[in-house]
Amino acid sequence: MRDEERLDSILAECATGTLPPPVAAMRLLMEAKSLGSAEAALARADVELGANPRIRNVARLVAKHPSAWSTIHAIGAAVRHETPSDDPVEHWARLFDNAVQVSPEGSVALYSLGSPELLTKVTDELVGVLDRWNVLGPGRAVLDVGCGIGRLDSVLAGRVGSIVGVDIAPAMIEQARQRCAELFNVSFILGSGRDLVMVEDASVDLVLFVDTFPYLVLSGGDLAARHVAEAARVLRPQGDLVIFNLSYRDDPTEDLADLARFGAASGLTVRRANERLCRLWDAPAFHLVKG
Repeated sequence: MRDEERLDSILAECATGTLPPPVAAMRLLMEAKSLGSAEAALARADVELGANPRIRNVARLVAKHPSAWSTIHAIGAAVRHETPSDDPVEHWARLFDNAVQVSPEGSVALYSLGSPELLTKVTDELVGVLDRWNVLGPGRAVLDVGCGIGRLDSVLAGRVGSIVGVDIAPAMIEQARQRCAELFNVSFILGSGRDLVMVEDASVDLVLFVDTFPYLVLSGGDLAARHVAEAARVLRPQGDLVIFNLSYRDDPTEDLADLARFGAASGLTVRRANERLCRLWDAPAFHLVKG
């Protein structure tokens, strides 16, 4: 497929509602060889697809964030979604330490285009999903695995009893601690990336993996299955495991089969699977319950 055709195809997916505008903007800028070629594709789409409001939204995002092309390509060069050839935990820690230096917001959500404002909007949508699923509440203890810069923890702090964020990248943990410095019920731990040994058995009500699990899957071996087992270990009876994005395979059937198998081996039941509930991000969401 020619370069122009690839860009046009992305915008066509957005126009039909398949891709949320921020994700379409990210993919457009990622595939474009320059900001100018992305803008040219938007101009073509405006003519060929008519005054499509979703395409106009993408165009507004691109115009509002002129540095997004450079940010996306810099982070894309730092974090490639490929199976690591070296130790996977050291590999991802090194890559995300590099990415957070480029853009804290972009390093945890490339579809934020590096914008704090857009990242906040997406984060609020995620919290809305957790609210609707009734997994939040005063007194609940939350474990956020792969917490990144603490963007979710800073919002959840007022809705739960306590939050512990875990990440393998020291620079991410540093950013998270700065972001949540005034929040008494939020703490962060530099994890091993191999287990959750720092968390006691049956001490948590909710375990979150927000765009973290794909890197466990990419790492191969038993890391993904082990983390589901570890989540089950630290959860209290009737505790909740919520995952946004299980893998980057684009295979919902395989994702559900893997997760159901991991869950069954650990005493977790899949309650919801492959639900796309956000307007601004297309990640499928999964909800498992212990006991």
